Amino acid sequence: MSKAPDETADMRQGKDQPLPIGVFALFTPDEAMPKDRGLHVKRRGGLTLAAMLATGIAWGLGQSPGFVEDVYAGTISQWTTRGLAAASGVSPTSLAEVVIVLCALWALIPLTIALVHVFRRKRRFFNALACGTLRMICFGSLVVALFYGIWGVNYFRAPLVQRQGWQKFAAPPVDRDAQIDELANLCRSLVDETNDAYVSAMGTQDLQHPSAPAAEPAALDAAIDAGYEGVQRELGLDAAFGVSRGRAKPVALSAVMPYLNIGGFYFPWTGEANYNRLQPWCLIPHTIAHEKAHQRCITSEDEANFFGFAACLHAPDPYARYCGLLFAQRQLLGELWSLDRQQAIDLIKRRHKGVQRDVDAIREFWAAYSQGAAAAIGQVSMVVNDTYLKANQVKAGVESYGLSAELIVIYARRQGGIKPPVQGKN
Repeated sequence: MSKAPDETADMRQGKDQPLPIGVFALFTPDEAMPKDRGLHVKRRGGLTLAAMLATGIAWGLGQSPGFVEDVYAGTISQWTTRGLAAASGVSPTSLAEVVIVLCALWALIPLTIALVHVFRRKRRFFNALACGTLRMICFGSLVVALFYGIWGVNYFRAPLVQRQGWQKFAAPPVDRDAQIDELANLCRSLVDETNDAYVSAMGTQDLQHPSAPAAEPAALDAAIDAGYEGVQRELGLDAAFGVSRGRAKPVALSAVMPYLNIGGFYFPWTGEANYNRLQPWCLIPHTIAHEKAHQRCITSEDEANFFGFAACLHAPDPYARYCGLLFAQRQLLGELWSLDRQQAIDLIKRRHKGVQRDVDAIREFWAAYSQGAAAAIGQVSMVVNDTYLKANQVKAGVESYGLSAELIVIYARRQGGIKPPVQGKN
C-alpha cells in the first residue's frame, strides 16, 4: 500500500516555493521546520534561577567578614579545594585543559550543526538563536555558582596586611628621598642575594646559557610545598596553609598560553595549579608557587605573587630560592626605576652575567608575543582578565600583579630585610 503524499510536509520543506540560500536562509517564515529544537524553558530556566540564587547568596554571605574568613576561607573552601586537588591529583596530566577543551567542543559542535541546519533551511534562525542562548545562559550560571561555592567567595577576604596585622609596617617613609633610599637598599640586598643564590644553584656565575634546575620537576615542586610549610610557620598562618595540594601540572597546550599573556593558571573546578612548560625555566618555580597560593584560598594576584616569592625563599631547593629572589628583585627594581633610574641602572650592573642572561631570556620570550596578531590576542586576553578581576572585588584589575612589590617591601620591614632562612630553621 502506498502512502499518500504529505502536503503539509511538502510545504514545510518549501516545495511550493523557491528556497532561500546563503544569508537569506537566516530569515525564514515562522512555520516550524524539521530540525527545530525545543527550548526547554522550564528546565533551563529553573536551573538558571537556582544557580543565580546560589550565586546571590554567596555574594550576600561575602559581605560578612567573619563568615568569609572563619567559615568559608578557614573551613569550606579549604576542604573543597584540598578534596578537588586530591581527586584531580590522581591524573598525571592537567584535567583542567581537558575540561576546557570539552567545554569548548560542547559549545562549538552544536553551534556548527545549528548553523548548517539554518543555512540549509532545515531550522529557523531564531529557533537556533533562542536554543543556543538559553543553553549558554544556563551553563554559564551553573559554572559561576559552582565557582563561588568552591573558591570565589575568597575574593571577599580582607587584604593580607589587615589579616596579618601589618598596618604599622605598611606606611611608607614620608620623605621621598628616604623612600628612594629604602627601596635602593632593599634592591641592592636582593641583587646580591640573587647573585649568591645563582652561584649556589648553578655552581658558577655564568652558565653561558639560560639556567635550569638540577632537580627533577617533581622534586622542585615538593621543595616549593616545603617552602609553604616554612611560610606557614614563620607567619603564624593556619596549619592547613602548609599542607600540600599535590603537584602543579605542565599544560600540554602550553604553546597557546603566551599568546594570552598567561604563564600559569589555577582552575578552581578541579583544584589544579597549572603552568606553561615552555617559558624560561627561571620563571617556572615562582609561577608554580604563585598558582599554589591560589590553591590555598589566596585570590588576589598581588598576594599570590607575594606568597609565591615567600614559598620560593623558604624552599630547600637552591634553584627555587634563586627564582623567587629573581622575581622580587625585578619587581622592586621596576619600582626604583620609576623613582631613580640611575640607581636602578647601577644596581642592574651588579648582577652576575648568568643572572642577567636569565633576565634577557625572559625579555626575549615575551617579546616574541608582543607584535602583530599575537599582541592583539594578548591585549584581548588582558582586557578579559582585567574585567574578571574587577568584577571580583580586585579594584586594580591586572595592575594588581605589580602591587606585590609593596607587599615584599612590607615583609622586608617586618623581617628586617630579605634573606633566605637557614634551612632546617625556617
